[in-house]
Amino acid sequence: MKILIIQKKFMGDVLVTSTILPLLKEKYLDAEISFLLEEKYAQILIGNPYIHQVIFFKDSLKGTLSEIRSEKFDLVIDLYSKLETALITYFSGANKRIGFFKKYTQFFYNYPVKRTNQVKSKNTTLGIEHRLLLLEPLGIPFQEAFPKVYLTDEEIRNAHEVLAKSGLSENDPLIMISTFGSSEEKTYPLAYMAELLNYIASYKPASKILCNYLPSQKHLFEELLTLISAETKKLVVQDFDTKDLRQFAAVTRLCKCLIGNEGGATNVSKALGIPTFTIFSPHIQLSDWAWSSRPDVDRFLHVADFVEGAKGYPDFKPFFLKDKLEKFLEKTLV
Repeated sequence: MKILIIQKKFMGDVLVTSTILPLLKEKYLDAEISFLLEEKYAQILIGNPYIHQVIFFKDSLKGTLSEIRSEKFDLVIDLYSKLETALITYFSGANKRIGFFKKYTQFFYNYPVKRTNQVKSKNTTLGIEHRLLLLEPLGIPFQEAFPKVYLTDEEIRNAHEVLAKSGLSENDPLIMISTFGSSEEKTYPLAYMAELLNYIASYKPASKILCNYLPSQKHLFEELLTLISAETKKLVVQDFDTKDLRQFAAVTRLCKCLIGNEGGATNVSKALGIPTFTIFSPHIQLSDWAWSSRPDVDRFLHVADFVEGAKGYPDFKPFFLKDKLEKFLEKTLV
């Protein structure tokens, strides 16, 4: 049986979509599962043992559809469910076509599935459970499932080399920081993040702090350095850098925990099984992305939990987080 999964873009969405792959393989033991997405998001799927091949969107809809039709898929599951992917699904030639119910796309699927607003498990989220819903037409019942990132031995060896360049090893207590979000509205204010770093640095035993950020955010990191204390600055590894998502994931795998802004970094950390302390942007709902396969240690904080009627990040004072942060560090820095 040949199965095509479609999730066009966004690292977090592609990662969460991968939760359905082992369940499909369990149902269809002989299945060849292909994944259609934009090429720049494919890093997160490297090493996934359930994927037979990865297919990239072409420059034109005609080019993409031509390749999909040539593969002769039996089943297409469209998790993106926009007009473009609905058309690809419909004209794919597959006998079974599953996607999310929308007024303008429902006609392209044999099985248009309506989303629900109620989660079935406190450890998953709507982001995960909506994807699991698309398996129900195949007779695959709901069960807890979580994303997983697969690293190679070579990537782990390379991560050791990256740390060694900064005079570090996995024997050092290392804390990874998701320093900034992907946009300003998803970034905890710099002055507040500086206070959190000071809290982390004051916790004993002292840990080395690795600050992850995009090349375009280097100026923000340099500004952040001017806001932290001299003692904190001694613990921040200032020459640390990773060249891509895979290298970041491998280095994070060697850390005690990850702390910081919700986004790709926190989702990768959780998918690696690393204890994760997530600060949610005011406009992101916990019910969408606060999933955890380790609910005993992972922590999710939202301003709405502290300030009734909060307007935004200015209300999310660092001292609200301090007690929970210290308890998190107490659990993870052992």
